[in-house]
Amino acid sequence: MRTIGAMDIGTNSIRMLVVRIEEGHDCSVLSTYKEVVRLGEGEFTHNKLTRPAMERGLLVVRKFADIARRWGAEKIIAVATSAVREAQNRGEFEERALSECGVDVRVVSGVEEARLIYLGVVSGVDIGSSRGMFIDIGGGTTELIIGDHRDYQFLDSLKLGAIRLANIFLAGETGPVSKRKYRQMLDYSRGVSNLAVRKVNEIGFDQAYGSSGTIMNLAEITAKRKGASVSSMRNFNLKYDDLAETIQILCGLSVEERRNVPGINPERADIIISGAAVLDSILTSVGAPSITVSGRALREGIVVDYLFEEEHVREEFLQISARERSIMQLARTCHFEEGHAVRVRDLAVSLFRQLRDMGLHAYGDVEEDLLRHACITHDIGSFVSHTNHNKHSYYLLRNWDLLGFDDEEIEIIATTALCHRKLTPKQVRGKKLDASALRLVEVLTSVLQVADSLDISQLDLVNDVAVRDHRDGRIILEIFARGACELEMWALERKKRLFEQTFGVKLDVRVIVAGGG
Repeated sequence: MRTIGAMDIGTNSIRMLVVRIEEGHDCSVLSTYKEVVRLGEGEFTHNKLTRPAMERGLLVVRKFADIARRWGAEKIIAVATSAVREAQNRGEFEERALSECGVDVRVVSGVEEARLIYLGVVSGVDIGSSRGMFIDIGGGTTELIIGDHRDYQFLDSLKLGAIRLANIFLAGETGPVSKRKYRQMLDYSRGVSNLAVRKVNEIGFDQAYGSSGTIMNLAEITAKRKGASVSSMRNFNLKYDDLAETIQILCGLSVEERRNVPGINPERADIIISGAAVLDSILTSVGAPSITVSGRALREGIVVDYLFEEEHVREEFLQISARERSIMQLARTCHFEEGHAVRVRDLAVSLFRQLRDMGLHAYGDVEEDLLRHACITHDIGSFVSHTNHNKHSYYLLRNWDLLGFDDEEIEIIATTALCHRKLTPKQVRGKKLDASALRLVEVLTSVLQVADSLDISQLDLVNDVAVRDHRDGRIILEIFARGACELEMWALERKKRLFEQTFGVKLDVRVIVAGGG
C-alpha cells in the first residue's frame, strides 16, 4: 500500500485529496480538503497573480502539503490551472512552492486540465456504452469534453470562468443583476464557446455531466428550492428548466441576499450568476435538457492518471464499471465472506429472472443490477458487529462514497440489505423511499431473503433453483442440492412469508439432491 496527496491549485479554490492505494489498485480516500483562496482575484485584468493572492495560495499549499505528509504521503502531485497558467509571474509562484512548501507544482495546459477532469469524472459515473458531454466550470476557464467509458473524443478549454466573467461584467457590483446584463453575459459566453459547441454538436452525446463547485452549488440551490429529498448531490439530475428558474431568482437578489439563499455556498454569492451564465449558454447551445452532477473532477483525475502510469492498470480499470468497482471495494474493506456473497447473488439473480419470465414482476436489468449489489453487501455490517449486522450494513452503504449511484439507488440497496433479516420494507417506510421505490425494495428483499436462506450454512450446498408454473395461487420452488440441506430448508421456511406476501402466492418447496432424485 502507498499513500499520495493530489492537489488541485485552482483559480477560486485549492483542493486536496489524500488517498491510500491498496492491492488491486483500489483507492481509499483518507481525507479531503478545500480552501477558497481566490488565487485569480484581479489577475485577469493585469495577467499577474496579485501579491495578496499569491501569499494566500502559498500558505494553503504549505498547509495542505504538511497535512498530506502527516498522513504518510510518499508523493504529493500538485497541478495548477488557469490562474497560475496565465500569470506572468507564474515562475515566482512555482519557485516559492518548491522552496517554501516542498511541492513541485505542475502547471498544465487547458487541454491537459480537460483530460484530467475527464479521467476524474468518468471514473465515478455509470456511463456504460453511451457518450457523455462533460462540463467543468472553474474560476478562469471552462473545460468541455466528449467521451465514453474508455476514452475521450474531444477536449477543449475555454477562457470562460465564474471569476473571469464576474470581473468583466460584475466588477464592484453588489446589487441584483438586470436581464440586460445577464443577456450580455450569455452572449459573451456563446461567442467564446461557439467553435467548441459546434464541435460538440457535430460529434453528439447522450448525456451531459457537470463537475465543479459552480454546477454543484446551482444543483444544491435548485434541489432545496424544489424540495427534493436528497442527502447529497451525487449523480443528481439537474433539469434545465429548473436551473433557469433558479438563475432568474438569483439575478433578482443582491449579493448579500444571495448569501442567505437555502443551499448556496455564501463564498460563491458574488460569482454564482456569472458561473450560471456559462452553464446556461452551453446547455442551451447544445440542446441538453438536463445535466447530471458529479462530485469528482480534477483531483480525482490526478489520482487515476497516476494509477494509469503502471503497466496494464488502465485496461484492468476499464474492464469493470465504476459501480461494481466501488461496491467491491466497500465489501472487501469490510472483509466480507466473498464466497457466500457471490453464491447468494447468483441464486438471487436466477430467481429474479425466472419470476420475471413468469410475469410475477416486470423489473428489468437496472433493478437486477441493484439486486446484485445488495446481495454482495448484505452482510458487510458483520465487520462492525454480528449483532444487528443488517443495521450496520445499512449505515455503511449509506455513508460510503459509492460511485456511479444516485441517492435513491443507494437507499434502495441499503434498505434491501437492512431488511434481509428480521425487518420488512414496510416497517422502515419512514426512510426516503416513495411508493414505487418501496415496492421495488419489497421485491428485491423477498428474493434476497430466499437466496440468503439457501446458503445460510455457507457450505455451498445449493447449486441452483427453478421456479415451476404456478397454479391455484401456488408456485413450486425446486432446490437443486449437493446433499442434505436441512438448515437451509429450515431458514427458508422462516423467511418465505415475505416472498408469499410480495408476489401473492403460496410457495411449495421441493428439494432435489444430486444422485438422490
